[in-house]
Amino acid sequence: MEPRLTHADQGGPLFSHDGIHDSQTHLAAPAFFYEQLRREVALSRRTKISFSVVKISFERKLVKEGASTVGAEDILRFSCELRTLTRSHDCIGRLGVNECVILMSDGEIAAQQLITRLGSTPSLCVNETLQISLSMATSLRGESALELLNRLDLAPLSTH
Repeated sequence: MEPRLTHADQGGPLFSHDGIHDSQTHLAAPAFFYEQLRREVALSRRTKISFSVVKISFERKLVKEGASTVGAEDILRFSCELRTLTRSHDCIGRLGVNECVILMSDGEIAAQQLITRLGSTPSLCVNETLQISLSMATSLRGESALELLNRLDLAPLSTH
């Protein structure tokens, strides 16, 4: 089935009718990401193996001339670079206009390695036009998806 776009206000994100992909970036739509997160929490409870989430926020670097906001082309380039820097089985959700979260079924060490790799890759900054901020959280035993995401929001951001 060919994906179609839903109607959205000017400048708002568009999602395909399948509810799985953000049609601008082809990353996971929020509803699909949250479902994957719910499944990962359930699996973690059964297996007692932790998993991690990594948040990536990006904004336009302040320059004396030029645009001060992140444009559609920046978002598209950023998401393409992000997909090349992550594994195919990691779920990358676009949860905000300038925010993505990566769901990794691996634990804390793999997430720290990913953060190091993302922070040291100049191509993710789209020719030095974007400032990238990263944070992570690893699931705790008995923790709900909402509790994990709240901890992720409170985690300090490292800026690159």
